[in-house]
Amino acid sequence: MHNEAITKYLDRYAEPEAAISMPGKQYDYSLVIPAFDEDQKNVLKVWQKIKHGTSFLVILVVNSPREDDPSARLLIDGLTRHQQVRQLTDQAQLIEKVDAGRGPDLLIIDRFSPGHSIDKKQGVGLARKIGMDIATSLIHQGVVSGKWLFTTDADAELPENYFKVETAGTDAAFIYPFVHLAEPELELPMQLYEISMLYYVAGLCWANSPYAYPTIGSTISCSPDRYASVRGVPKRNTGEDFYLLNKLRKTGDIRLGAGDPIAIAGRFSDRVPIGTGQALKAIHNLDSPTSEFTLEHPRCFSKLKHLLDWLDDVSATQPERLATGDAGIDDYIQQIGLVPHYERKRQQSPSTRVMRKHLDDWFDGLKTRQFIHHFRDEHFGRVPTAELGIAPFIPHSKDHVKDHVMGKVAADKHDLKATLNAIRESLRAFIYHQSPR
Repeated sequence: MHNEAITKYLDRYAEPEAAISMPGKQYDYSLVIPAFDEDQKNVLKVWQKIKHGTSFLVILVVNSPREDDPSARLLIDGLTRHQQVRQLTDQAQLIEKVDAGRGPDLLIIDRFSPGHSIDKKQGVGLARKIGMDIATSLIHQGVVSGKWLFTTDADAELPENYFKVETAGTDAAFIYPFVHLAEPELELPMQLYEISMLYYVAGLCWANSPYAYPTIGSTISCSPDRYASVRGVPKRNTGEDFYLLNKLRKTGDIRLGAGDPIAIAGRFSDRVPIGTGQALKAIHNLDSPTSEFTLEHPRCFSKLKHLLDWLDDVSATQPERLATGDAGIDDYIQQIGLVPHYERKRQQSPSTRVMRKHLDDWFDGLKTRQFIHHFRDEHFGRVPTAELGIAPFIPHSKDHVKDHVMGKVAADKHDLKATLNAIRESLRAFIYHQSPR
């Protein structure tokens, strides 16, 4: 696959590991997995359900900020034991048909040994970028014939048909549906955390935001040329998935996939400062999680919808003076500098489509999140799970769910579990039938 954007990216911006060569090898797909403080059992589970006979290469980036980290060494020793290993470079080993000959080929990249450890501030972002850069290079070389990049995490289990994605030419990324699996003692915190993730995305969907999609690293796949055009994964120890998708959305659509979900382990973790593991720990430590764990008031999303609907009108009419008809929103767009940004573009007399894309690219996923947080912190506050029924994006067809979440939840734990599951599935259905974003 020869593409000018990819060639430029590999020449100028890719990590050095992307220069790897694998003569004589050929695969249909590649799968990138960053692994920090993981064990062999978890890693091997990631691809176990993928249909037997699928031709793919796993690119495992074993990384740590600690030089010669014992857990990283233990992982590599476990994976390479009793295997035929080809040493491709001082950092790269290839195992053919890992897992007793039943699995895919495994390319292990060493980013933990002396001289190769990863800066803690760059963490998972750099590890994922190394793997994605290698995958992009292998597509470019023709070693991998599939024209799509796939990445997940070592705590995920992928479905049988994982590589069968249906995308359009305008798609920059494809997001898989997901479900978290937790041990019994973490089931309630996991339900609440997953509801919070889906609730936020559902609110953005309802407001017609172009940035309405989950941002979970283990569920992302993307176009290699769009990936190259945004210069790869941001080298950050947290939020690299959010910022990658934020950049990709400005180059094309983010398609929300249907079908079997990726199963993600719900577990405590200190691997990154912000994420599922830390959130679970915080919810687990609450005295009364169902009443103390709170979410953005639905009116925050009503304000966002007002703004985005207004931006539609502004893109078409392009008035000299801007006023949304809402004093709170007017104050906020003045604070963030929307007016001069809009005016500079208006002076160029753009078409409606060009103006709207210009405004969408500027008022992006980050500014959207900041907008929601502003109206949460300064105006509307938060609501407990028991009050989610007031949200307009919990479908009206789910009246039994609304009855429960308006405070009629029975004390019985089984009923509570069923109610939270109903809320979660209601939100999930609302999100995933609206694709692409």
